Amino acid sequence: MPKYEVVDLFPTPVYMTVIPPELSGVIPFLNEQNMETKSDEANYGRRSKDSYVLSKPECDDLRTFILECVQEFSDDTLLYDYDGYKMSQSWVSHKEPGQHHMIHSHPNSLISGVFYYGYAEETTPAIKFHKVSGAVNQNTIMPKMQDDKRKSKFAWSEFSVNFEAGLLVLFPSHLHHSVPLNNTDYVRCSLAFNVVPVKGFGQEENLTELIF
Repeated sequence: MPKYEVVDLFPTPVYMTVIPPELSGVIPFLNEQNMETKSDEANYGRRSKDSYVLSKPECDDLRTFILECVQEFSDDTLLYDYDGYKMSQSWVSHKEPGQHHMIHSHPNSLISGVFYYGYAEETTPAIKFHKVSGAVNQNTIMPKMQDDKRKSKFAWSEFSVNFEAGLLVLFPSHLHHSVPLNNTDYVRCSLAFNVVPVKGFGQEENLTELIF
């Protein structure tokens, strides 16, 4: 057979790291957050009444660390040309046993992320990313697929990340994701957030500038 090359065409990066242990002191503050009760609580869980949690002084060190990771992700991988970033909204999320969250993305944001804390079983799913086809590249046929897709990431239509205490996940805000069903006996705790450039979006010369 002739030699060939497979190109990773238009891949979507996801940044994952674990926070330093010394930052775990913020967790009691996160556990003290007052949680909202809404009509969809049975399905989607609860979020904190405060949707600017990372803006509080108790979160200064964690916020600084996250923004440093965002800058690294932006500069080295995404190649965005912004000198700095700031948090927009950030909120604590609780998913109790039997709860989940449907597929969604985060509008009005450039980079989004989740910090996981607390306890969960080793195989507890934390977040699932989805390949969503738009009108431009939507398949016109439904191909027959092999049962085992592990050997080729090009066949994947979704990708799950398991829970790990201290795990920080960053991703472009347009990337569709969901929160899988919590099938354990423990509450799955996380801190979600959105990040925007300090000065705004776009460029003046391209007539896309949006100054905050």
